[in-house]
Amino acid sequence: LCSGTVIGTRRGMHRFLSVLVGEFYSNNQKKNKNCKSPGMTDQWNMNYLYYNGKFGEYDRTKTIPWGTGPVMTIGHPCINKNIPNPNHSQKDMIVFDKETGLIRNNWETDDSKARIAPVVHQFDRCHKWIRPWFSRHGDLFNT
Repeated sequence: LCSGTVIGTRRGMHRFLSVLVGEFYSNNQKKNKNCKSPGMTDQWNMNYLYYNGKFGEYDRTKTIPWGTGPVMTIGHPCINKNIPNPNHSQKDMIVFDKETGLIRNNWETDDSKARIAPVVHQFDRCHKWIRPWFSRHGDLFNT
């Protein structure tokens, strides 16, 4: 789950945001300051709500595995919690397409429209290895 990349229908997003905001409001009424904003983050709240079935409509509320779908969240492999202040990322978890140099969704099939990641999320969590990539592909995001 990544609270930074939630996608849905208008109705689904309205429900998601209503439940999430309701949880924040409820938490802010508690005496324990660790349960209140900003101590309680959107990610923690969303995880709790999702895994406890609070978003409802179980047949419609879904997650997709990391490395698939329309958004590739690369912050996941860029954070190495086993080494304090690492000087490198776990970039071996990121696959670059040999022809285009673009970032691939690792688990999408070759014929998938999402094989090349349409959206790359959390690139700012990566270390210096991502900067040269931006230099080579400025045409994709510079205006």
